[in-house]
Amino acid sequence: MEQHLVKRKNLDGDEAKIMELCGSSSSANKDARAKLLVAAKSVIAEKLDREKGHLITDHSVFNAHARQYEREFMEDMTALGIREPDVLTRVTEYVPQIITFVETIIEKGLAYKSNGSVYLSLDSFQAAGHNYRKLNPAGPGGAATSAAEMAEGEGALGGGGTSEKRNPSDFALWKASKPGEPAWESPFGPGRPGWHIECSVVAGDILGERIDIHSGGEDLKFPHHDNELAQSEACFGCNQWVNYFTHTGHLHIQGLKMSKSLKNFITIRQALEHNTARQLRIMFLLQAWDQPMNYSDQTIDDARSKEAAFKSFFREVEALVRDDYLAQEVGWRMADH
Repeated sequence: MEQHLVKRKNLDGDEAKIMELCGSSSSANKDARAKLLVAAKSVIAEKLDREKGHLITDHSVFNAHARQYEREFMEDMTALGIREPDVLTRVTEYVPQIITFVETIIEKGLAYKSNGSVYLSLDSFQAAGHNYRKLNPAGPGGAATSAAEMAEGEGALGGGGTSEKRNPSDFALWKASKPGEPAWESPFGPGRPGWHIECSVVAGDILGERIDIHSGGEDLKFPHHDNELAQSEACFGCNQWVNYFTHTGHLHIQGLKMSKSLKNFITIRQALEHNTARQLRIMFLLQAWDQPMNYSDQTIDDARSKEAAFKSFFREVEALVRDDYLAQEVGWRMADH
């Protein structure tokens, strides 16, 4: 109910902005039009995607879009003082390896082609001695997996329904592309990698056929990480691809889970307009890593207070170091404390 009220409030706010801008005087038309586009961009973007999205086939368009946000992300990491990664990869540069990975699973009899897509056969996978849904069990072999979970397992662009599958819980390793989606040629037909496959292929290429520690958000346990495990164990022929998983809690804004649909999200750049990178680090360090984390006025105030205490302590230490403390009597005595 609380989330519904937030959505309703945001929609009412957007509607009020749009109506106000539509009624602006002619002398301010140019500025009003610019503000109108900003206020209505989410609605306009959905309409354009629905009506014109199927016409976009040039990979350079997808690449340019990805590079923009890739660059912004790296700039944000620099602003937070986070070191650059040792290895940086892009799934679009791994398509040949992904095709080989999928072919290997097919050759082992653990995946099958269907209407230009390829699915992992959970029946064959389990018959070969593997277990499914290790991180978020749902009965033997995931038998209690719900329809909503299956839809989530294919990602937002899944489609295709269950008619292509031998088992409703089978998940895509390769998907035939729909109009407006990027497509690459493959032995299975023109398509794109499934939602989970890229992580297995890239991690396997960089780290090898066994991984010690794997991390992600708690919402990725199922389907993403469970499906990662299944396809990797199918390809590499092992029963334990990852030794340890660490799953972090969701970020909440003023008590509600941060969500695009709720429009209660805050960008790193917006957060840094009011706080230092150090204050943000302390704020997260003061909260349990495996529980929901809250970004609010209170948690930020707590972080600032803790930062002030640390600064005071280190100033006193610096003052003591500057003095010739070795010329004085040193030691610790109970009576002094």
